[in-house]
Amino acid sequence: MLKLYGHFASQPTRSVAWLLKMKHTPFEFITINPTAGDTRTPQFRSQFPLGLIPALEDTTTNPAFSLSEASSIMMYLCEKHGWEDYYPTSHNDIQKRAKIHEYFSHHNESSRMMTRKVIMPTMKWMFADNSDTKRAAAPKHLSHNPNDIQNVKKIIRDIAKRFEHKFLNNPSEQYIVGKEPTIADLLAYPEISQIPMIMGIDYDEWDDEFKALRSWLGRMEQLEFHDDIHKTVCKIGKMYKSKL
Repeated sequence: MLKLYGHFASQPTRSVAWLLKMKHTPFEFITINPTAGDTRTPQFRSQFPLGLIPALEDTTTNPAFSLSEASSIMMYLCEKHGWEDYYPTSHNDIQKRAKIHEYFSHHNESSRMMTRKVIMPTMKWMFADNSDTKRAAAPKHLSHNPNDIQNVKKIIRDIAKRFEHKFLNNPSEQYIVGKEPTIADLLAYPEISQIPMIMGIDYDEWDDEFKALRSWLGRMEQLEFHDDIHKTVCKIGKMYKSKL
């Protein structure tokens, strides 16, 4: 049995769960809430020393195997189950695999910045315990100051522009690597798509910019289990709009 520890508010947790669902692979989902301290408990840290979600426990091996980090988990699952369509392992596809690794190496400095610079400050404000903390944690785009809102939009635009330029720049390819989605797309999509889902800021605000990005988002939305995986994000978006 596979056990996936995580929370559907977590972008990389959604990536791993999406892969498992699309591959119709049974797994037990164990909710771990970092904001409640679940990743800091002695029990969790003893099993997953990195203290991160998502985390995977594979009890089909003896002894059971534990692993953290979404990219590592998805590579492990693909190699174990032979999911060559999402992560090729044959020698003939060495270049495609290398391009997936290239994206993984750049992920934290690419689409992941949407979470770090925009979403995390918003979430801290939304779930702060008291009014004083809320005021201290309030991100500038919640100030209703037009200049602050434009500054946040500039951050979103800059991150999206770098991502599109570096990873969606080949018109003959429909995804980050080739004509079919891979685990690179599954890792990137939750980061990029959460901006319109949570904040209601659509990439078509920038007129003729982001044609490749918008097309890629549209293709990813058509993948199986998309809506199921992103239900929590949509709920967060409704909460966000209610607090504006």
